[in-house]
Amino acid sequence: MKGEVCSKEKNCLFINTAEGTRALLLFHGEYFYDENYKNSGSETLLPMIDGLLNRASARLDDIDVFGACIGPGSFTGLRIGLTTVKTFCYCTGKPCFGVNNLRLNSYNNKSGRVISIADAGNRVCYVARYDGDAEIDCAACMTTDDVKAYIAEHSDFAISTDNKLSEVFGGIAGAGEREMKTAMHRFIDTATDERNILPLYIRKAQPERGKNDL
Repeated sequence: MKGEVCSKEKNCLFINTAEGTRALLLFHGEYFYDENYKNSGSETLLPMIDGLLNRASARLDDIDVFGACIGPGSFTGLRIGLTTVKTFCYCTGKPCFGVNNLRLNSYNNKSGRVISIADAGNRVCYVARYDGDAEIDCAACMTTDDVKAYIAEHSDFAISTDNKLSEVFGGIAGAGEREMKTAMHRFIDTATDERNILPLYIRKAQPERGKNDL
């Protein structure tokens, strides 16, 4: 890759718009972080990124690698986040990596065996199961009741959720700066052409859902 440098020396901007807006900048070995859990969208994301770059005295062209949470999560938030990252990559010629939101949430748990759950709205959840680096059950949609049965079936696994489900399933909730740092360092060397990074929606958009679709 043109201009390739060691992963420990790379400047990286990683954003997550699956739930609210979070952004982490690694610049010359120093971290800069900001979050807004209540709002997602270009009105929140772009000023947040601009603020991080200003704090670091960095320019967009200084970034070696971009990263984005690819979902599952908010349809609108994911579209805005991925479009932003892909535009940055297209304009700068830099690569990017994508991180599954359920994988990201799982990093809030010290256990290596984790059921990760995120809210999909209307008593529907996104669920995946991990054992260390292995994804045992890939992301799927389940009703809240089915998730509770799934948790009972795999009682030897710890529980990680997003913030919206913190009081529903117990366990540990939320993915912030620490979790994004973990994901950044695990995925930064998987960076590829931005055209290879695709959204992970899992659930159909509401107008496309049939009678039997969650």
